[in-house]
Amino acid sequence: MAIMNSNTRQSIIGITKIFSLAILFGAFVLHSCKPDVLAHTKDVQITIDVQQVSAGFAHVKFATDKKAFYLIGIQPTREGINPDAVAKNFMLLALDSAYLDYLHWRSSHLNNLTPFIADFASHSLHYGEEEHFFPFLESGRDYWVFAFVVDHTKNKPAGELFWTTIHTNDSSTIPVSFHYRIKGRWDYVYPMDSLGNVISYVPWVGETIDSATIVEKGFEKPGHYFYNRFIELYAKEDTRVLYGISVLENTGNHENSSAIKFEEGKTYYTGMAALDAPLVYPLALSVYDIYRFTWHGDSTDIYLTSEQSTNGEWYPPTTSDPHPEE
Repeated sequence: MAIMNSNTRQSIIGITKIFSLAILFGAFVLHSCKPDVLAHTKDVQITIDVQQVSAGFAHVKFATDKKAFYLIGIQPTREGINPDAVAKNFMLLALDSAYLDYLHWRSSHLNNLTPFIADFASHSLHYGEEEHFFPFLESGRDYWVFAFVVDHTKNKPAGELFWTTIHTNDSSTIPVSFHYRIKGRWDYVYPMDSLGNVISYVPWVGETIDSATIVEKGFEKPGHYFYNRFIELYAKEDTRVLYGISVLENTGNHENSSAIKFEEGKTYYTGMAALDAPLVYPLALSVYDIYRFTWHGDSTDIYLTSEQSTNGEWYPPTTSDPHPEE
């Protein structure tokens, strides 16, 4: 699976001037909404229903009792700060940050010569019930999950700040494996639990690369390349995280497809990594799978399971490598 870009992540802002460098806001999601729908700004109640908290992500549902535009986000807690006490500044700066993230995203489309409509309110606010995953969280840490109504005609906060505190697990607890399947010019990835059921709530990333490219980049093992690549992706702001089954066509054009176009007789490696926690070594229960295959035309139908994963090639190039070359 090739990585696709354009996902918004965390930006550094503050609650007041004193704490302007102390607060990390994150995961302001950009979703399209219609600006002409009925939207309330007064006496709106927002429900924050935490579904699951893992080591590296949180699954949260949001809902309003009246139709309204609202902004959601997550940030690490800070000792001595009560969001209620600084709610007005908290919301203003959160909205400012989301707006800057939005402009950055739109600017990237402009730089790519992609037409767009520069309308912040109609693209960046939630409306109605929202089910959201916040990935890239640090393990063993407290976070504030928050939401507040926004007056979309003025792009200003309205009403009160709604928030709750969550605590991420100290380590990954969710076993994940990947089933990789290729048929024709389509490839499929199925993240699965220990019973073989597809998992739709664990974020993951993936990439396919020509084996020759790994050699050209100077990596002795495919695992060395993917280990470094996934560390890089975890820290990359615009990494596109995936959930559940992913299907892409290998056209190589980067538009809703993979960046690799299969060629007859060439060997490729595909790597997948579950983002149940920050990507670290040793691996613990964080799962990284690599699959090797040679392409033999559109009629090729390949099923690769965890038994065929080259996990033995995963170990990073360090002097303390516990699995040296035999």
